[in-house]
Amino acid sequence: MTDTLYSARFSGPTLIERDKAQTVSVTIERDGSDATIASATFTLYDVGGNILIDGTAATISGGTISGSIGASDLDGKAYGSGWLVQFDATIGGTVYRFLNDAAVCLARLYPPIGHSDLVKRHSDVANLLAAGVTSLQQYIDDAWADLTGRLYSDSCPFWRLRTPSAMRAAMFSRSFELIFRDYSTLLDPGDRYAELADRYGEQYGDDIEKIRAKMDTGEDNTLTSNNLSTAAVIQLTTSRRSGVYRSGT
Repeated sequence: MTDTLYSARFSGPTLIERDKAQTVSVTIERDGSDATIASATFTLYDVGGNILIDGTAATISGGTISGSIGASDLDGKAYGSGWLVQFDATIGGTVYRFLNDAAVCLARLYPPIGHSDLVKRHSDVANLLAAGVTSLQQYIDDAWADLTGRLYSDSCPFWRLRTPSAMRAAMFSRSFELIFRDYSTLLDPGDRYAELADRYGEQYGDDIEKIRAKMDTGEDNTLTSNNLSTAAVIQLTTSRRSGVYRSGT
């Protein structure tokens, strides 16, 4: 019997803040509905493949599985990527394993724009929302996942950026691209919104290349002296590994 192909809706690497009690989660979905999960466990591996949390019971809420990490579970561990989270879920009598890479960080990075910022740029966008939708937050969330995912795929540890406002332009262009692409399929036989979506899509690529921000490369609250361009090569050094980031390659 072939296992059902469920969607494990990870939106990027799992970020774990060191020295902080927290939960990490994933939502499991099939056919537009949450999976019915009978039980689940959570396991955490460090960068060397050592188990730090071994199959502890996870919390289930609808189709979302959440694993708990204690404030002291990562004592003595270095910041950096290369960690692994594992969720084992029993669905319909079958155990499914969902994996995602993770990074231990000093702090999370948060989107620098909100619903009110988008409305200031295009005052009519909130008036065109679908029935039952009260804000543009879904587009902001998706734009943030797309932007940070793009940086991460280029090997940039985006959580170390310390000038989040430098990402505003890219967030505006990606958010509006998603908004107007959605509106073009729902409201726009004349392609007005499709044209806007295309325009913002082109702008998005340019805006990513123009991001310049200070970085806390060692995650020790010491910032780079200059704003670094995401089109430059940034040497990343930790106690465990080193690498480079080059945007646009």
